[in-house]
Amino acid sequence: WAPTAAGPLAHPWRPRGPEFPSQGMYGYIPFIWKDMVLTMAGPETWAKILLEAGISSELEAEVLNTATRREDLVLEIFGATCKVMAMPLGDALRAFGRHFVSFTLRSGNGPFLRSQGRTLPAFLENVNSIHNYMERDHPNAKFPFVESKYDPVEDTVHLTYFSVRQGVSPLLLGVIEEVGARLYGLNVYFVPTAVPADLADAAAANRAAAWHVSWKNRPGGCKEDDPAMDKVRPPPPRISFPTLHNSLTQFMQFMRSNKLCLPLCTTDAGGAAEMAAVEAADEIMEMSRRPSSEGSEDAEGVIMTRSSTKKLSEVANRGEQSLEDVLLRATHAKSVAAAWSDTHLPECRLFWSNSKGRAEHYDLSADACQVDVFISHCWSPPENWKTVMGPDINYADVKSAAVAVMAKDIALSRNDLQSWRNVLLWIDKACIPQDNDVLKLSCINLIENFIRRCENVCVIFTWTYMERLWCVYEWACVLKDKAPERCFLQIESFMNEQTLPLYLDCIRFFSIKRAECFLESDREILTKKIDSTYVSHEGFETLVKATAVALMARSMAFRAGRSRMLHNAFFTPWADLAQELGFAELAGALRTCNASEWREAAAMHTICSIKNVEQKQEPMRGVSAKEYHGHI
Repeated sequence: WAPTAAGPLAHPWRPRGPEFPSQGMYGYIPFIWKDMVLTMAGPETWAKILLEAGISSELEAEVLNTATRREDLVLEIFGATCKVMAMPLGDALRAFGRHFVSFTLRSGNGPFLRSQGRTLPAFLENVNSIHNYMERDHPNAKFPFVESKYDPVEDTVHLTYFSVRQGVSPLLLGVIEEVGARLYGLNVYFVPTAVPADLADAAAANRAAAWHVSWKNRPGGCKEDDPAMDKVRPPPPRISFPTLHNSLTQFMQFMRSNKLCLPLCTTDAGGAAEMAAVEAADEIMEMSRRPSSEGSEDAEGVIMTRSSTKKLSEVANRGEQSLEDVLLRATHAKSVAAAWSDTHLPECRLFWSNSKGRAEHYDLSADACQVDVFISHCWSPPENWKTVMGPDINYADVKSAAVAVMAKDIALSRNDLQSWRNVLLWIDKACIPQDNDVLKLSCINLIENFIRRCENVCVIFTWTYMERLWCVYEWACVLKDKAPERCFLQIESFMNEQTLPLYLDCIRFFSIKRAECFLESDREILTKKIDSTYVSHEGFETLVKATAVALMARSMAFRAGRSRMLHNAFFTPWADLAQELGFAELAGALRTCNASEWREAAAMHTICSIKNVEQKQEPMRGVSAKEYHGHI
């Protein structure tokens, strides 16, 4: 598909057949493509590309419209770029993959990408977790599968890639190159290898490939932005990572539908060659508006704002109204939760940074009759947080994003994903008046009642959660009053190969005596709760372990459906732990899990329209996150 000098430029780019359709192509891809050209070659080259493509300034505005555009103009832009810059299509796609990472970082997604691993191998192992995260925002999308096997002796990775789309591996290689350079200060090299036997047909159809991946430290460390680029190109808007990635997914579909498919790379194109000069500008611009996906304003009559001072008077004059009716509060998710690129993430980070509540935090909530989600969590990060997760990963950011994920799950269950910011949450810092000791004590004594009034419970489950006395107390209340299908563990951002053993030990060695508390006198509250509700302390500990294993396994089943490797790595250990702890029936039940079948059953369509060279149809890997949750 490299343009040639023979004949009109349109010939190698336009598909043969009926008249070329002009339906819209959605997303930010042409906008990012222009940004790439400006970065690599400047505005003069972009002007030459427009001239070569026969596109006026008015048509350029139509091409760059992020809502919808004519695909024929986009094709002309791509073709003219390859001709003017003397780049075969494969090289252009690889450069675009690199620039896509640069643009993503500049769009405010650096914290999210950095949270995916302290090292490049860890990042590659978490790629499927990233896709799990994005399925909530784009439940109809079809994400590829990436299997990463790290060799600690050679310090290399064997990478296997499978997609329902053809010929897009240059994009993948460019993305990995730039992730290595930007996040880890590495030059990354690829040597093609044979794909597994079960992907041979897909490889023949240009939908699967495998590489031996190695790297070397990059001179000067992590790749930095060139400040001079600020004068060449405009700052990018603030765009969420799922939205950007969905645009990339649509771009791949656009390529396939217009027959711009390349053979997968079979040479070491990135091994010896210098990386293209793809620099970024302007780190994370703050925008005055929130993303366009912002939910609607507060629904009238749901909650009414009141201060803690008025609340004290209400308690004293409540008459026949119960105390819990007067004190039950809720806050909207948008006040305390943010996706990684949301402009209000710094505000949420400030909220989650410590447990010290003030009057303004109580004013984030308002009276509520019923609440969607009770949030249980540890305020302090694990002591080894920076060692395990990395020094640049902020615990408060991860918690804010985890709560946003839970809110999206609730909204998705109601078939209204855009309303996630209005999901009602109970969070201690916002719903207990921290500046009034009398009201504070009353609310603490009513926690069990508040849990009962919340439809669901979300536990932000770190590997030290079970070591905190108040967390154990809340777990005890949850076990008594909530059905298992209403309890959810948010662990996706915390769980990786390094933290998995910590989670297993957290449950394996749980005991009431090991639970820590700031005041030893607080232990009496938990002891009284257990004595009045459970047969014995030992019985309570057994139930905590069993339910924790079951809920962890359910959470990991979502990840396990992507491949047998992920099933063995992250799901099987929980069945093994159940057996080790003497829960034979639970272990047997977990071993019947077939997450891959459940995932296929949750596919939005039974059969993908992509056919391989032998004309065999294969099941589609894209799923509905809501349906998948239902199966699990």
